[in-house]
Amino acid sequence: MSQAVKKEGLRQSMAWLHTWGGLWACWILFVVFITGSLGVFDEAITRWMKPQIPQAGEVRGMDDGVDRPLAVRVGQAYLREHVPSSHFWGIGLPSDTDPAVRVFWQDEKEQFQNLRLDATSGEPIKASTERESEGGHHFVHMHFEFHAGTAGIWLVGFFTMAMLVGLVSGVITHKRIFKDFFTFRPGKQQRSWLDAHNAVSVLSLPFQLMIAYTGLATFYMLYMPAGIETHYSTDDAYFADLLTQPTPREETGIKAEVTALDQILISSEKQLQRPLSFISVEHPGDSSASIVTFGRFIEKTGEYRLLGDGGGQVFFDGVSGEQQDFQAPGELRGGAAQDVQSVMRNLHFAAFGGLTARWLYFICGLAGAAMMATGAILFMVKRRQRSLNEFGARTPQVYRIIEVLNIGSISGISLACIAFFWGNRLIPLGITDRPEWEVISFFVAWLLTYVHAAIRPATKAWIEQLLAVAALCLALPLLNWLVVGDQFVSYLQRGDGERAAVELTAMSIGLLSLWTARKLWLKNRQKVERKTPQPSLNTAKVEVA
Repeated sequence: MSQAVKKEGLRQSMAWLHTWGGLWACWILFVVFITGSLGVFDEAITRWMKPQIPQAGEVRGMDDGVDRPLAVRVGQAYLREHVPSSHFWGIGLPSDTDPAVRVFWQDEKEQFQNLRLDATSGEPIKASTERESEGGHHFVHMHFEFHAGTAGIWLVGFFTMAMLVGLVSGVITHKRIFKDFFTFRPGKQQRSWLDAHNAVSVLSLPFQLMIAYTGLATFYMLYMPAGIETHYSTDDAYFADLLTQPTPREETGIKAEVTALDQILISSEKQLQRPLSFISVEHPGDSSASIVTFGRFIEKTGEYRLLGDGGGQVFFDGVSGEQQDFQAPGELRGGAAQDVQSVMRNLHFAAFGGLTARWLYFICGLAGAAMMATGAILFMVKRRQRSLNEFGARTPQVYRIIEVLNIGSISGISLACIAFFWGNRLIPLGITDRPEWEVISFFVAWLLTYVHAAIRPATKAWIEQLLAVAALCLALPLLNWLVVGDQFVSYLQRGDGERAAVELTAMSIGLLSLWTARKLWLKNRQKVERKTPQPSLNTAKVEVA
């Protein structure tokens, strides 16, 4: 067998792997990329969904106008009174995204609970007085675990590995991929979709390789736990050893009061030279109690945080208040391997570079989603022109299922995302578990798009769902004005760029969806006109006579 035949055989086998492996993975990966792109701006989305919190401003240092010692006393007093025997306490300090004190604890069933308190009075903030929301964190959770916990992380991890296989096999299959990057032939059916697929693939290829690999590296403990489980009894023990931190202590059963946390805060901030963001207490009320304080990430306009930078931590004995360890901001521990993993994690989360890096991630994420979408659509365009009969007599039914999955996973998830914003404004205030109802509205809207795609002709389903996306996106400022009395113009007038950007971006996506729907409608009308038989000249003369 000649070398040329061998190369052709490899390319053909890679083509099969790329086509079918990419198809089955692209539906999940499109959702991962779309929600991940939105998740880059999770704080801005959260601000839009929570009108009660102040607009974004420059994050200042120690003098940020917050009485943090009082806030800590408020949080500790509530936890001591209501959950003195909990195995864990946590106090989240007020910030520019939430002026309340957030308290966390572990109940008798080892489930984590939380509550928001007024930072001055210590009174619980009633849900009916504020617009409670999952905010942008919903998209972050969808991105890496589909709101399904560990099972969801495994699901995303599996398809991320499939994505890496698809990227490599795609480069091998499209032997002229870099040459074709500079070629686009509009109006050529299958050729046009392939050109678009090649263009967005090459444009975002480095980003996609990076984001997939760093995503897997972030959850290395979950995906490769054998070594850790062999040598350590718990994950806490592993990290304590790896990061040379104080070893977690077992509960003794001897009652002891937790030291004054406001003094711990003052001591920590003096050493870290930045405000604290969080204080955690392990085994409160026991003589084995330990405290860890976490410094806030500070990112000012014009300043860039390094890939390996962090907010710093200080460790204390929970009873005596004696300091046990200090980790300065930006200090990395655990050796070269842990340093690399930390850089990988920060690289994946765009935890550097400020607003410029986040917009770059957003655009590249959308390009990655476009690669998935064009690949899935190309599959069906090719088979509409010539069926390959892969499934014998069942081939038409399988193609129909694939078409429905394409519509629901591409236009459907887009519709569900904008429906989530509408749910935030339309779900009544004060309803129990309001953030969960927002998430439910997202999944219900998404499920209905699959039902709609299944009962409507494919082209009409595409057009109708894209029009729905356009209508909801373009009308979002109007809805916001009717419900809370604000919209992008008023946001811009008072310098609230984050909230204005949310609505302007939604409107841009709405216009793009409207343009795409119009193109599909015109193309479909031309196709119908070509199929409609035209009366012959003789017939026309007879009709006139």
